[in-house]
Amino acid sequence: MTPLSCLIVDDEPLAQEVLQTYVAHTPGLVLVGTCAHAPAALAALRQQPVDLLFLDIEMPLLNGLEFLRSLAQPPAVIFTTAYREYAVEGFELAAVDYLVKPVSFPRFTQAVNRVLHRLPGGAVAPAAPVAAPAKPEAGIFLRVDKRLVKVALADILYLESLKDYVRVHTRTGPLVTYHTLQGLADQLPADRFVRVHKSYLVALEHVRAIEGNVLEVGGAHITLSRLNREEVWARLRQSGIWGLR
Repeated sequence: MTPLSCLIVDDEPLAQEVLQTYVAHTPGLVLVGTCAHAPAALAALRQQPVDLLFLDIEMPLLNGLEFLRSLAQPPAVIFTTAYREYAVEGFELAAVDYLVKPVSFPRFTQAVNRVLHRLPGGAVAPAAPVAAPAKPEAGIFLRVDKRLVKVALADILYLESLKDYVRVHTRTGPLVTYHTLQGLADQLPADRFVRVHKSYLVALEHVRAIEGNVLEVGGAHITLSRLNREEVWARLRQSGIWGLR
């Protein structure tokens, strides 16, 4: 199958970096370029049409929705944005998928598969998902206010649910991000983080002590629920951190 040419349109350098990494580790995709705003993207498309756009929405000069409407023959589009409220409008414009930042690699792969399913002949990506790209320092990107902030996994102590938000407690202080606890749990490696309570997810390597049903993590005392107790002890044994058998 001929690789799909793609263009990233996003005004945030960190978001561009994440998508560039994902594209580089996805068979069947070839990156043509990146643009920080719609006018630059329009010029790039006139010079070299592409098969797929990874398109942000909130950008200077012209937002992604307006830009897509302006194209006479738009390529396949996957929106990548921090704003959930534009999803309906995005799909009305025939977007293939709508990704909410921070975007995990498995979710990115799922969106690309949807594009491939639409190709003539029904060509699809391999059924087995491509392994997430290895990084020199494993981390996760969090939307904090209007910025994407990269946080090293080793710096995360625990995560606390605040309904529609999550407070991520790190070695240098807390960060509040618009996300669900389960959503972040799905993006974090299961061998390093465990759910100890409906409202808490902790980093196994930072558990300092356990007394009864209370865990000490980074100076905080977190209740271990009865529902999660067996899972937590099993994970501590598997991790080998405490020398448990």
